[in-house]
Amino acid sequence: MKSLKSRVLSGVGAALVALSMSTTALASWSAPDHSDVPNYSSVTSALGLITAQITDIIALVGVNAEDIKVVYLEDILSGDELVNVDNTLNNLLVKLQLVNLQNTLNGIDILNNVKIGDILSDNDVDISDVVAVKVFDDGKVLVFCK
Repeated sequence: MKSLKSRVLSGVGAALVALSMSTTALASWSAPDHSDVPNYSSVTSALGLITAQITDIIALVGVNAEDIKVVYLEDILSGDELVNVDNTLNNLLVKLQLVNLQNTLNGIDILNNVKIGDILSDNDVDISDVVAVKVFDDGKVLVFCK
């Protein structure tokens, strides 16, 4: 049986490898392909690519408030799908990645000292409710919240 220390170090190693990869951004949320419409597959995919999406967020420049769209999981997922997503969110490595994502959203200036976290807060979205993001080719951001 692996010790907690070795499991955490393995997770950190996996996270560092994932940070070096970037995701293929999606076309646009204004005119999404059928495969880009938020659903269970897109949520689970986004959860699996949190560290790569952080890289895409860091690269964003000049994003306006209207370029950020919030999607609540309960609006797009069934009860069983929500249970599966909650189980994924209880994974230690995913929890660490979420903290990193939430800190990134709060800390990266995207336009004139405005942060995505500020925009979310101005729209009554608590940063701790953010569980994943998708960054599109045109710089728009889809934020998944619990």
